[in-house]
Amino acid sequence: MKRNLSDCIFDLLASAGVEHIYGMTGGAIAFMLDRLAFRDDIRFICTAHEQAASMMAEACARVAPDSFGVAIGTSGPGAANLLTGIGCAWFDSVPCLFITGQVNTYESKGDRPVRQSGFQEMDIAAMAAPITKFSSRATTPEELLPMLREAISQMLTGRPGPVLLDIPMNLQRQEIEVTEADLDLQSLLKSIKDDRPKVVQKELDATVELLKRSRRPVLIVGGGVRRAGGDAPLLALAEKLGCPVCLSMNGIDCFPHDHPLFAGLLGVYGTRSANTVVANADLILAVGSRLDSRQTGVNTDIFGRAAKIIVVDIDPNECGYRLSTELKITADASIFLFSLLESMQESSVTPDKEWLAHIEMLRGKYLSQPESVAPDKLPSPYHVLDVLSGELKGDELVALDTGQNMVWAMQTMRVRGGMRMFTAGGMSPMGYSLPAAIGASLSKNGAPAIAVIGDGGMQINIQELETLHRLNLPVKIFILNNGALGLIRQFQGENMAGREIASSTKGGYSSPDFTAIAKAYGIPANSSQNGAEMKKAIREALATPGPFVCDIMIDEYSTVLPKIRVQHPPEDQYPYLPPEEIRANMLIDPIATSTYRWKD
Repeated sequence: MKRNLSDCIFDLLASAGVEHIYGMTGGAIAFMLDRLAFRDDIRFICTAHEQAASMMAEACARVAPDSFGVAIGTSGPGAANLLTGIGCAWFDSVPCLFITGQVNTYESKGDRPVRQSGFQEMDIAAMAAPITKFSSRATTPEELLPMLREAISQMLTGRPGPVLLDIPMNLQRQEIEVTEADLDLQSLLKSIKDDRPKVVQKELDATVELLKRSRRPVLIVGGGVRRAGGDAPLLALAEKLGCPVCLSMNGIDCFPHDHPLFAGLLGVYGTRSANTVVANADLILAVGSRLDSRQTGVNTDIFGRAAKIIVVDIDPNECGYRLSTELKITADASIFLFSLLESMQESSVTPDKEWLAHIEMLRGKYLSQPESVAPDKLPSPYHVLDVLSGELKGDELVALDTGQNMVWAMQTMRVRGGMRMFTAGGMSPMGYSLPAAIGASLSKNGAPAIAVIGDGGMQINIQELETLHRLNLPVKIFILNNGALGLIRQFQGENMAGREIASSTKGGYSSPDFTAIAKAYGIPANSSQNGAEMKKAIREALATPGPFVCDIMIDEYSTVLPKIRVQHPPEDQYPYLPPEEIRANMLIDPIATSTYRWKD
């Protein structure tokens, strides 16, 4: 049968379960978008900016692990605007398909040494190549569908990631001879799922043996576990081992925070509980985390210094390359966890009571961030997020932005029930959480979503308030407003003698009245100026149907604490604890640092 090529593309995507495509229109993509007008199985979500479209697609794929995100943009500036979201998907291993329109093949500059021939012509495939698994331009109608299949295959095989397909305008409106099989992706998707890397039994046996000999094991869990659908076997494994679980930023919602084995957020901006647990461990089993410098600190010699380390990652290039490891296992995180559980059925692993008691002690001392505030004073961000977390039902999709607001939320908010909480960890762009919350809500049929964001990030994609108003989704935006780009200002205070260039009002930065802007877009909003108003403002935002913007003023010089400073061991975070307290926290010998010296 003969069929329009644009229709064929959408047929293939629909067969894979794609329900939403995000993007903006433009001349070079208009023919393709026109074909969506004849469909009721795929909904086009018109955004106000292509960058936001790419972030919506990326967030959609994060919270719907059995599908992938799709965003579309026109040639030239439209395609370039997708790059930030493509980077988010690349660094955090999120499967997304990005489709760009291109000038007609007969208008293209080809190999001629000119900068541009067709209007808005730009080689987006070459520009996106370093941050995609597949990036190519179709030049003939016959190669387009095989190219799309290859792109999707690469997107989902092994470590997931984004792909880009650049389609000239004249191809979008051509017809091609196809069969029913050409328009179905189910067999391809099944073969990819069946071909996920398995675990070698010898590696499982070695892991079980190391676990049996360990007295102080710890699980470090990254975003690869959630992406592979491994949260259920993770919970079962932790409970079988009686093993504490420390989470990376990308793995923050892989394990319930109200579970007694949850030890906290690991890393430079992590909790004292998690960092001290890892410092004391004699065995580290890291699954789905590449253990980058934000988790380990710069000096890897003092990270987990008493532990044998096992790293499990689907990407052999990431498999513990920064650390001295006992085992490096290349495997799908979910398959590994299920396989390890099965291998342990006949094994006797008895949790060490002293270790579990020590974990409970550290949880009690450091896991929460108790804060109080005078009713007439600006609240601390930790207090705000503690209140917000307590008001949530436990089924929300929580998108975090970047900077201080993201770290405060990671340290404070409690993931429980069916809640999801995520951020774009590797790329970490300001302005992410607003479009991400929209994409996440749409992917779950209009589920309630929360965007936690700073006043700086809110200005990056503020235009998507129009998209949110049009869609009328239950997305609540909580702005932690300290009138500054706070994490940069904190860095400047520590390293640049407090010169706040472009990070505060005195350095040239400013922010607007967000409640007035929200209301101009037709979205209800409120603000709070002190601790007494804050809880009331949060409750009003959550209780109001549809979207809402809640602008919460916080202390201007709020900082992210605790944090690991360069060359300090994980258990010695700033602000520094008294030596006797650190000694009481340690089951191994502490390390002397510039802030204290141990005495016999």
